[in-house]
Amino acid sequence: MLLARREAEILTLVNQKGGRTVKDLAFHFGVTEVTIRRDLRKLEQLHLIKRTHGAAISLDNSTDWVARLPTLNDDPDTTDALILAPVPQRVAHTLRERALRQRIPFIAESCPQENGVYLGPNNFEAGHALGEWTGRHIQQHGSSAVSVLDISQYSLPNARERSLGFLQGLGSVLPAHFPIYSIDGNGLYHDAYRAAKDALQLHPDVSVLFGVNDDSILAGIQAYADLDRDPTRLIAVNVGGEGKTIFDVLAQGGPLQACAALFPEIVGRLAIDAAVRLWQGEAVPNAIITPYRILTPANLENFYIHRAREWELLPQRFDDLLDPFWLSPLPAANGRAVSFVILYRTHEWYQNVARAMQRRADECSVVFQVRDWKDDLSQEIRELQRLIGKLAASYVNSGDTIILDAGATTEYTAPFLADCGKITVITNAANVFQRLQTFPNVEVLLTGGKFDPGTRSFLGRGAHLLLRELRVDKAFIVARGVSTTFGLSAASELVADVQRSMIQAAREVIVLADHTLLDAEADFFVAGLSAVDTLITDAGITPAQRLNLTHLGIKVLIAGQVPDSR
Repeated sequence: MLLARREAEILTLVNQKGGRTVKDLAFHFGVTEVTIRRDLRKLEQLHLIKRTHGAAISLDNSTDWVARLPTLNDDPDTTDALILAPVPQRVAHTLRERALRQRIPFIAESCPQENGVYLGPNNFEAGHALGEWTGRHIQQHGSSAVSVLDISQYSLPNARERSLGFLQGLGSVLPAHFPIYSIDGNGLYHDAYRAAKDALQLHPDVSVLFGVNDDSILAGIQAYADLDRDPTRLIAVNVGGEGKTIFDVLAQGGPLQACAALFPEIVGRLAIDAAVRLWQGEAVPNAIITPYRILTPANLENFYIHRAREWELLPQRFDDLLDPFWLSPLPAANGRAVSFVILYRTHEWYQNVARAMQRRADECSVVFQVRDWKDDLSQEIRELQRLIGKLAASYVNSGDTIILDAGATTEYTAPFLADCGKITVITNAANVFQRLQTFPNVEVLLTGGKFDPGTRSFLGRGAHLLLRELRVDKAFIVARGVSTTFGLSAASELVADVQRSMIQAAREVIVLADHTLLDAEADFFVAGLSAVDTLITDAGITPAQRLNLTHLGIKVLIAGQVPDSR
């Protein structure tokens, strides 16, 4: 749509209803809120509309429409400090310019930004130290041939610095030249897995995997395992240490040998401290260099304690890791607001940094909020499905017999079942069966039926014959629509029929659906929501949706949740 045409349509929509919110308009046109705000500024300058907080109203509108607007706490114009994670350059530019115009503190987290206070590690140094450690580890364990797969992220300079530092650090210890294969995993599990698997098929000699973040290395390890390579030949290392998932893997003592941990707990605390000190006019360095340490299975518990399925940084480590400057008392914040702008809510790094920011903000009487700027919806949905799948796996207990429906979400669930103890899985999904049949702790049964290439699943009478004879503990159903009026729905009649049989066979029905499928209705009815015990979704669910589902007796679990403003 041409800009002039969009502006004209915005004007029509605003005048028809007396006003429209920025969120509604962004959704209507399929563009970002930044784009809509730019259009509204132009229309206001032409004296065609009037802007208000988070909305636009017609010039002749009464105050009634404004009174009906919800309180909008996420208006970028209301913040007193901006903390910006790596986001697309056009978004970063817009936010930087706003911060400069409003003369508010601007802190660039993880990746340096023009005119911003950098908050993050020396990425090259962290990578170099990890490369040196890896080289010494290889020498100590008598490895001969070395071949490296570098799973990087070309779009971000901090990720490129980590890769460059690692490779130079490794080369400084190992005397001989060795082959290096670098790929772009985009910093996301799905993309990194696909790129790593292709590279490993082309280069079966790879013996060292390096990842620029947790998702990259976990995807590389999984790709290596899925190719049935010998795990004892592999050394995997990464920069990150974002949270629970990587530390669980590190503690197991498998191929992941070391992690250059960047401590999101420290980064989050320093971000709030820097904002408060900048408000008071204190001298804050232009670059706040945060700590890193090389963590291994042997020293992990010297830094973190494993408690209630989580890894918590030991309290005494804050004093050990922080520069003395940051240990001095903070001035009063007087209820000012800080905004943390991120691209992906699903990354454990952002989740844990945001939690640390929220804790520190509460201590300092600072209003804290997280905001999203997402450009690639399909990429984000894949990440949400993976987080939902991971959470689903955590609700499988040793000894359970479960049903896994076909779908992308259950495919992501499957890898996380390796540590659930002895379980039995019944599935009609070919890809789930293929993955689980190599797990020694899983007895897997594949239903019969006619294979459907579109869903990569077995459907029809053959599938019903097995399901009809079963009684299982849990059934994980992948929904295409979850509606309080229509219930669960599926894209085809054959899929709906098999899902009904799965539901009837289960003592507990757990539905997996990302937030875009809530209040949506696919073509074919499966069951009413009274058949559902638990819904696992993501943080995109609205408070109203969650309340409605809870009133129906459905337990709602949120995967990948980041704290919102309070």
